[in-house]
Amino acid sequence: MSSNSPQESIDPVNVAMLRDVLRAAGFRGVEAEASSDAKREALVFLNSEFRNGNRTRKALLLALEHRDTGLTADPRPESSPKNEAIDRWQDEGGR
Repeated sequence: MSSNSPQESIDPVNVAMLRDVLRAAGFRGVEAEASSDAKREALVFLNSEFRNGNRTRKALLLALEHRDTGLTADPRPESSPKNEAIDRWQDEGGR
């Protein structure tokens, strides 16, 4: 017996809402300038958010707009002892 549960279907009203969110964020429609990969990633992200209980248009739009916030920045504080130790190790020739 498989441990994978069957995926629940999303009703047409919710599909329309997800499309609307993608359009509002610039990932759908004639004027969308996002690449195919970016559009696909946005859809996968929204689908995941929706299945995790994020079910309102406003909440999904906010989640989509802020999904990359902080991901490109180094999450570690600059003055942490670990960073200082790593910097010192690299300065001393560590690889």
